[in-house]
Amino acid sequence: MKTRTPILMAWAPFLGAAAAFAQVELTDNLAISGFVDAAYTNTDNGSTNTESLSLDEAEVDLLFNLDTVSGEVHLQTDGDALELEQAFVTYDLGNGLTLNAGRYLSLLGFEADESVTRYTRTYAYDLSDPIPLYNDGVKLEAVTEQGWLAVSLIDEVWNGSGPGNISDGAIGVEVQAGFTGQNGLTAVIGYGGQDTGAGTSNSEIYNIWVSYESGPLIIAGEFNEFDNAGAANNTGDSLMGLARYAINEKSTITGRYSEENLDDGRATEKWTVAPAYSFTDNLAGRIEYSRTEYTNVANVDEVEFFAVEAMFTF
Repeated sequence: MKTRTPILMAWAPFLGAAAAFAQVELTDNLAISGFVDAAYTNTDNGSTNTESLSLDEAEVDLLFNLDTVSGEVHLQTDGDALELEQAFVTYDLGNGLTLNAGRYLSLLGFEADESVTRYTRTYAYDLSDPIPLYNDGVKLEAVTEQGWLAVSLIDEVWNGSGPGNISDGAIGVEVQAGFTGQNGLTAVIGYGGQDTGAGTSNSEIYNIWVSYESGPLIIAGEFNEFDNAGAANNTGDSLMGLARYAINEKSTITGRYSEENLDDGRATEKWTVAPAYSFTDNLAGRIEYSRTEYTNVANVDEVEFFAVEAMFTF
């Protein structure tokens, strides 16, 4: 799930149906939280129909609080292997300034990294996948009542897409500015880039998203423009429009449209609908149906996806 920085707290109203921020206090300085996510999925590409019923992910987060210094360690598994997802330390400098160091989540992108904190089970982008995830680095954040500014220096923005060698000037950088000065409105612009170190054009992405909340309705839009993002020739743009409506205290429904257009002629259009229901503060269920149409993609024209998902958070 998203790291619990001051920036994330500004995003908290926009995340998913389950109680993603519940915590179990173990001591005055240590708390634990996490989730279990399991689902039945059915994917039909017109020639092959694939079904699965499995544990997608289980995660346990250890949260340390030592006055001006705090830290988090996120451990996750898909049932086969245990891995370290995030581990970072945060130092509160005062006056809205914080310094983070370690392995943490990218600043970029509207959608949350974990399924239990997204409005939908799937990501908006399947073909290009330009949004980074976790990397090692140092991040400085400044937060005010009007918004925030963050700068992150990391070993590489996309895993495997650059050498991450500081002495050769190949370190990656992410910058994000957010505005929350109007009631219900959040507007964000971000940039990520790195030297590929391979004699090719550098990798970079410009990310812009806006969301607005009014009563039970949340609407959001996102646009990305990227070059060699995560892989050579992964160059183009993508956009997303999303609306989520809270039918009552327990039920929501989300609709989403997204598209991707790459310079090599490949493209997608994706439509998604995802109703969700919270059985308790810690247990939620969700159904998703998505249809993705592909252009100039070998051996596939259209894919239909259906999922029934259970999400337990603590």
